[in-house]
Amino acid sequence: MKNNDFQRWVSWKLSSGIRKKSVSVRAKVRAIKGMMIECRLPYSRIGDLCEIQSGDRRSLAEIISFRKGTTWLATLGVVEGMGEASWVVPFFEPHRICCPEDLPGSILDGFGRSLSHNHRQAFVVPGEDNVEGIAVMRSPALAVTRPRIHHPLPTGLRVFDGLMTLGRGQRLGVFAGAGCGKTTLLAELARNVECDTIIFGLIGERSREAGDFINHELDEKLRQKTVLICATSDKSSMERVRAAFSAIAIAEFYARSGKHVLLILDSLTRLARAQREIGLALGEPINASGLPPSVYTLLPRLIERAGEFGSGSITGLYSVLMEKDMQDDPIAEEIKSLLDGHIMLSRSLAEAGHYPAVDTLTSLSRVMPQVVGSQQLKDAARFRELLAIWQENEILIRMGEYQQGSDAEIDCAISAKQALNSFLQQPLKHPAPFDDTLALLHSLVQQYPAKHDE
Repeated sequence: MKNNDFQRWVSWKLSSGIRKKSVSVRAKVRAIKGMMIECRLPYSRIGDLCEIQSGDRRSLAEIISFRKGTTWLATLGVVEGMGEASWVVPFFEPHRICCPEDLPGSILDGFGRSLSHNHRQAFVVPGEDNVEGIAVMRSPALAVTRPRIHHPLPTGLRVFDGLMTLGRGQRLGVFAGAGCGKTTLLAELARNVECDTIIFGLIGERSREAGDFINHELDEKLRQKTVLICATSDKSSMERVRAAFSAIAIAEFYARSGKHVLLILDSLTRLARAQREIGLALGEPINASGLPPSVYTLLPRLIERAGEFGSGSITGLYSVLMEKDMQDDPIAEEIKSLLDGHIMLSRSLAEAGHYPAVDTLTSLSRVMPQVVGSQQLKDAARFRELLAIWQENEILIRMGEYQQGSDAEIDCAISAKQALNSFLQQPLKHPAPFDDTLALLHSLVQQYPAKHDE
């Protein structure tokens, strides 16, 4: 929704929507502290949207806490222009979205309003009683109602399909430092994975990178089935957090109508940082890792909403930015514990031009045993064994300290190294058929059997 459109729906709402409620209230702003707005607002509830009226300016806020008769709101935009003369008008309803059939191909902001020329949006205007929307902030489905993941999800990348096969409805994290190719890998997966709809959330990205991604990574065919939710780093922390939940709500809308959805969020790290800002503004205590409790509450509320839904599904791919070792990164460790698998990207592989730069031995798909046969599991285990033997002895081999014939398994790993690398490396936009990958994997390990199998 353009700014002028936003002003028009606010004006229309004042003349119709709010007056439909049995109670009509508004309150004066009493204080503004950072992103927090204080007022006294009876009859309101946590999660209700409100409008902040500052002269001719209108902006959204959400009720997030009550303290001793005082209502605290978090602005969903900027606070410039607000003051003690501003009015707070509640809508008495939460943030909702509704997805029209022609929504794919649209670019939305963190709340679901249009940022593209087609003006299509998912944001439900408060007061529109004739629109069936779903709440953006909602609880995940009960675990006991979720079907078991049992369908493999081909990606066109041999390293995934052969060695860490994904399942439809899986939640997978891509962990790496800056510049290791996370976004490039996610875009490649979006191009290759068979699905009905793609929901792509760019959270906290630089504006230039978001523009480059839209213009260069997404071709026209891919755009036609993609809904892009974009909340760049200059947006408020509330919008950056809300962008992730708008993305999963839109994905749920399609999944519950029987579609198989690919949800890609880049990145969960920036989402956690935005929630940290909100938590500190609310006065939450921080733990030894520097994070408030709300970060640990927020992440599972988001991640658990993806999965299988019977007729439809949401497969979640989440990038996680790591600035140091995994063991010392509390955000990365927490996210890893919530997911069904993790892909670790290696900076040394990326710098060597090895694409995709996946560290095979530290990466894992926890649903692989559920979606592939016993022969593939055996082949993948042997492949990993050969790679592990090479890595354990690489220094000795490169220094010339290892004597050929000293160990049969090391000799086998040395002979297989070139074939292993050829299997793992793959150029962009050259997907490999799933069956061909499995045949190549089986053929490769048959050439280098374990010595105890001979």
